Parts: sequence; structure tokens; C-alpha cells
Amino acid sequence: MLLILATAFLDILGIGILIPVLPDIIIHFWVSEAWTPYSQGIYSIGMFLWGLFFWRLSDKYGRKNLLSVTTTFNLIGYIILWLSLSQGIISTNIGFLFIIFLWARFISGLGGAWLWVAQAYISDISTRETKTKNMGMIGAAFGFAFLVGPAIWWVLSKWGIEYVILGCIVAISINLILILSILKEPTKHIQEMHTEHAPFHFSRLMIVLFLLSFGGTLAFSAIQSWSSQYYKDVFHFNADQIGYTLSMVGLIAIIYQGWLIKYVRKFFSEIRMIQIALVFMVVSIFLFAINRSTFLLFPIIALFPIGMGTFQPAINSLIAGKADKEVWKIMGYNTSVISIAWIIWPFLVWTLYEINYSLPFYVSAMISLLLL
Repeated sequence: MLLILATAFLDILGIGILIPVLPDIIIHFWVSEAWTPYSQGIYSIGMFLWGLFFWRLSDKYGRKNLLSVTTTFNLIGYIILWLSLSQGIISTNIGFLFIIFLWARFISGLGGAWLWVAQAYISDISTRETKTKNMGMIGAAFGFAFLVGPAIWWVLSKWGIEYVILGCIVAISINLILILSILKEPTKHIQEMHTEHAPFHFSRLMIVLFLLSFGGTLAFSAIQSWSSQYYKDVFHFNADQIGYTLSMVGLIAIIYQGWLIKYVRKFFSEIRMIQIALVFMVVSIFLFAINRSTFLLFPIIALFPIGMGTFQPAINSLIAGKADKEVWKIMGYNTSVISIAWIIWPFLVWTLYEINYSLPFYVSAMISLLLL
């Protein structure tokens, strides 16, 4: 469990380092700020295509091998991204370099499929009683990466954006070495790789879970893809302040998903946890949309990691539990469903944002209410 969390942390660390500087990268290419969410949508297209076509490889070749492949794609994507920012290395044409940047985000998106492989890995090594808690530990890894990532970004950005991306490359390279040299294939999956399984039939409950997973991701995508721009435009935060804000959210995620969620699971069923999480999401996103006070901003965003930190582990645990021996297949389906939400929202958010700064968040709150 520690090893798979370490690999998750190192992969997410690259994202945590990149996000605070992403708006600056977009400006670097002299294109519209709308390309900040669009570039994340392109990343999600890569993740969707991997989930659509290649998830079957996990069953045939194993979790470890597929984690190695996705991490390699992620590493290649960041190397290409570094090249696109290093003008003079491959071209001085800014338009050509921007195309290279978009291509880098797509390739990293292919590598982003590591998430569902890691979830399937955790399901293999968990019992029914520990599955929700262990799925929540992925969220804690996210939180720790977003706590450490901005600090690393702050140090590296003093030398330039290129050095920030080099920090991402180092983190993912260490992760690839860790996977290849230390991580082992789960014993349960080694046994199941050589077992013939009956075709999986989608139950009504599984369809509902997929709809909830899609809707919850769609609702929270506004926060994930656009909050940095919102902090900049509404609260006039600079890059340092955005980084500190992400660190605060990361710290809360570590405390809640790494420690407190196991106590929540003792008192509530997974279905009840989903209901509670949606209440948190409705309230926190609506308050985020109407608030204009910097003082009130921080207690409001403190609710985000609690809402999604309750929602995602409960959903993933239920899906994995209902999948039984077909967990690899169902996690692949779920990743494709989530990726569709990540593709749709970044391309929609800019249109809503141009109408009104708060409109994307009102829409997200309404989606959460409908799900509830």
C-alpha cells in the first residue's frame, strides 16, 4: 500500500508543480487565457482514449507493467512540454511551439490513465472493510502532492518556467524507477490473470454509479480547471498566493482522507457518504460562487477536499466492490466516463466565465444538487 501510494504521489506531484504555473505557460505562447482550460481538456482527451482502447491490457499484462507504460507516457509528455518552452532548441516559431505544447498535454493525458490502474491495484490488495479507506488514501496522496508541489514550484520558478517543468520530469522519472525496481504485481491479480471470467453485465446500480461518477466529476471540474484563474481575476491573487491556496487545500485533503475518513466510514455506509458529500459540494460551490471576501474564501474552500474526499473514495469503493473479479474492466469504464466529464467541462467553462465570473460555479452547484 505504501509503495502504490508513493507512485501515486510522485505522478500527482508533477501536476501539483505544473498547475500554479499553467496560466503563465499559456501567456508565454501569446494565446488567449481560454487555452488554460482547453489544454486541460486536451489532456483529458488523451486519458479518455487510453481508457477506451487500452484498459484491457491491464488484465493481460498486469498492473505493474501498465503503470510502467502510463508513467512513461507521462514522462514523455513533460519532456516534450519542456522542449516547447525552451525556444531555440527546436524552433523559434511561437505557433509551432504552441502546437508542440498541446501535443505534450495530450501525451501526458495518455499517461494520466495511471489513476485507474492504481485504483484497480488498491482494490486487489484491499479487503471489503478497508477498501473505502484505502481508496481515500489516493486522495491523501493528491493532497500531499498539492501541499509539496507549490513549494517546489516556488523554488524552481525563480530560475524560470523551464526549471519548473524539469522538476516535474525529475519527479516522474523517480516514479518510473520505483515502479520498475520495487513495485510488485498484486498476488490476487496474478491468480486472476489466468482465470476465464464470464462476461460482465451492467446492473442498474452500476449504471447509477457511473452516472454519479460522471456528474460528480463534471460538477467539481469547475474548481479543478478554473479556480486558479478565478483567484487571479476576482481576488487578484498572484502565482505565489495561488500556490499557498492549493497547499492549504492539499493539507486538509491529507488530514481528512489520510486519517479521518476511516472514522467516517465506521458510522456511515458508502451510499450515505455519497449523499453527505453531495451536500458539502452543493453548499461549498454555491458559497464559492457568491463570495467576494478574501477572509471568507479560505473556510469555504476548506470544504472542497472534504466533499470530494468523501465522494470519490465512496464511489470508487462501491464500483470496485460490485465489479468483483472484473475490477480492472470496470475501473477502465469508469475512467472513460470521468474523462468525458473532464473533456466537456474545460471547453464549456470559458463560455460561461465570459458571461459571468461566477456562472461556472453556479452551474456546478446545480449539477451537485441534481445528483443529490
